Order: sequence, then structure tokens, then C-alpha cells
Amino acid sequence: MFAELWRVTSFRLAVLYGGVFALGVVFLFVLIYWQTARYQNQQVDQVLRSQAQVFAQSTTEQLDRDITYEIARDARHIGFFGLFTAEGRPLAGNLARIPDGMVWDGKPHALSTAVNADLFPSAVEVRALGRPMDGGKRLVVARDVALLEQIRQSLLRGYFAIAAFVLLLGIAGGVFYSWPAVRHIRDIDRAAMRIANGDYRERLPLGRRNHELDTLARIVNAMLDETERLMGEVKTASDNIAHDLRTPLTRLRASIYRTHQSMEKSSPSFAALDHALIQTDLLLARFRALSRISEIESKRRHAGFSPTRLGPILYKLADLYEPLATLSGVGFEMNVTCDPVVDCDGELLFEAIGNLLDNAIKFTPKGGRVQVDLAGVPERPVISVEDSGPGIAPDQRKSVLQRFYRADEARTVPGSGLGLSLVDAIVRLHAFGFALDDACAGGLRARVLCWPQTRDLPS
Repeated sequence: MFAELWRVTSFRLAVLYGGVFALGVVFLFVLIYWQTARYQNQQVDQVLRSQAQVFAQSTTEQLDRDITYEIARDARHIGFFGLFTAEGRPLAGNLARIPDGMVWDGKPHALSTAVNADLFPSAVEVRALGRPMDGGKRLVVARDVALLEQIRQSLLRGYFAIAAFVLLLGIAGGVFYSWPAVRHIRDIDRAAMRIANGDYRERLPLGRRNHELDTLARIVNAMLDETERLMGEVKTASDNIAHDLRTPLTRLRASIYRTHQSMEKSSPSFAALDHALIQTDLLLARFRALSRISEIESKRRHAGFSPTRLGPILYKLADLYEPLATLSGVGFEMNVTCDPVVDCDGELLFEAIGNLLDNAIKFTPKGGRVQVDLAGVPERPVISVEDSGPGIAPDQRKSVLQRFYRADEARTVPGSGLGLSLVDAIVRLHAFGFALDDACAGGLRARVLCWPQTRDLPS
């Protein structure tokens, strides 16, 4: 789902703007945090300097009392004081020794609590001021700022939580705004697949919002309307030509046949008339095939569809084409591993598989083999017709489904070039799949996938 959403521009923009805004919030909060920490440290340092200044102004007799007083009034126990001799011996305060790392410049500095764990056992961060006193004495004033650091950390966590919330809110808004577009794209995809599968009356759906997808769908639908109109005109013209020429061709064949029958076989014109009869029959066969394809392609209702077992259809085809294969010197084999029930027009499917068998026998040389298989699971049965003939080159397998197209290997074999077109028309009417690929032992394998297809077939 996320991959589909990411392909929608509005979702990407929402995530981008949400991320930029979240980064801006983080930057702003980090700046506030830094300013807050700086201000709090300044306040602590000011307290340390004030205390050290007060102690420095006290007399020797008062200093001990002042330090004891400061310790007594420190209810939170965050203040540390110490008065030491020049040798480091403690004179007053609650510090047993001079902390390691002290700087005696009269300014506050951060002390390491790791090396002074005995002095500050519960402190996380300590700031201390060291100041030389009269007579070589040393004064240490320190303060535990762990509470301030905890407050700053809480603020920082809150800042990042708010930034994450803003980012998630942006993503949620992007999903809410973009999900209808994803559903619309899915609808367009399904409609496009139906158009690609031969339903030229299908149109791309329009959404409820007048967005870019709707504009594009209207443009494509207008193009499809014009394409359907042009295809309809071409189809009507070709159908009319095929229909109008069948009657005169039938009459022409009858005249040629009568003349042919009235001549002696030794007559010079007998062979010419015999050839004319053959060519006329080929023309009539092509016109019949064109009319049949047109009839199937224009068939919009499924009155002939019903639950039909595929096994009996294949057995009837075997009874019909096995003698033809034997006559042509071609081996014929049929394997039925299941007998599923499929919603189809049994007569049309019989005609389609019959065309595949006719082609397979026609293009398989003597001594070759034609095999028919019905396999697969009951929900997805596959009928395959496999031969050991010359096959069809991979780059021509789409072209052979077009009307009158014949591969180079088939030009010497009698035919109209409409057999596979008829098969393709029947398969499309059923919304089944049709694939041509290489047979296991060479030759061609034609497969009819007897379940509704929603995607392109595998190559």
C-alpha cells in the first residue's frame, strides 16, 4: 500500500512538507533548548560567584559560620562548600577534600563527577568555582545542577515528541488526502486492462474530485471514443465487403463448377478451371472466417455461456482430429488429468481448440507428434496443444494473432491466416488467457488459460 501511496504526488508532497516542518520545529526547539540551558547555567554561575564573593568578604571568624549557615539552609542538598589550607587539609564545609580538576581562577567550571564520585555520589552534573583566599587558603563553592539538566532533557524529549507528532500528522494527512487517488488509479488500471483485453467500449472512470487524474481520464476517454468510432467504421466496411462479396463469389464458383464439370479432363482449360475453383474456395473460406470473427467480436451477451465440462469437449475433438492426424502421418496423443467445470460457451471453445488442432496437424511434418493436455487445478484449468512442427519465432507470436498475418514458415502451407485470429477472438470473449510458447521437444505450444484474466499473461 505504501508503495502505491508513494507514487501519488500529493502524498510525497505532504510527507516532504511535513518533514521540512518537523525539521523546522526541531531546529526551533533545539535553539530554545540551547538558549534555556545557557540561561540556566548563567543563573547557576551567578549564584556561585555571589556566594564566593560573600565568603571572600567575611572575616576569618565569620567564614566558618557563613559556610555552616549556607549548608544548613540548603534544603535540597545541592550546594557544596569547602575551605582548605594550602596543603589541601579541610577547615570547614561539607567537602572532605579538594575536587579533582579544580581550576583556581575564580570562575565557574563544570566538574567531572566520575573522578569525584566520593564527593558527589548522587550528582550527575556539577559546576564549581575555586578561589584562592588570604593566607594561602582555598575556597571551593560547587552546585549540583542535575535537576536543571533533567528539566532540559525533558524539554528536549518533548520537543522531539512534538516534531514526531507533526511528521506523523503530515503523513496521516497525506494518506487521507491521497488514498482516494490511489483507489482511482486502481480503478483506472482495471479499466485499462479490460480495454487491453479487447473491451473497447470500456472507459476510464472519473473520480469525484476534479483533479489531474480526472482531466487525464477525460482526454483518454475522448481519444478512445474517436478510436472506437474509427475502428467501428473500418470494421463495418470490412464486414460489408466480406458480406457483399460472398454472394457474387458463390455464384462465380457455381458457374466455374458447372463449366468445369461439363469439360473433358483432356481439355486445356480443365486444369485452369480446377485451379480457379481452389482459389475461389480459399476466398470463400476467408470471407466466412472474417464474418465469424466479426460475429464473435461483436457478441456482447453471453447467452451461450453455462457451466460446461472440458473433458467431453476434448474427447469429441480427439475423435474428430485423430483420423486426420493419422492420415497426415502425425502421432496424436491426449492427456486429461482433470475434468473441471468452466463457465463458457462450449461450442465456441470447441471451435477454438479445433482451430489449434487443425493448425498443429497442418504444420507438423510426417513422423511428428501432436499432444493435447488438460491439466491444472479445478479453479484454473489449462488446455494446451503442443506440436513438433517449425514453431513460431518469439518476435512473431503477437503478430500471428492479427488477421491475415502469416509467418514466413507458413506461407507455403495452404491457409487464410485467420485461424489464430479466430481463436484469439473466442478467448477474449471468454476473458480467458491465450499464450504461445516453445514446446518441450521443439515446435509450438498453445495454451488456453480457462479462467478470467486480470493481468497480462506471462511470456
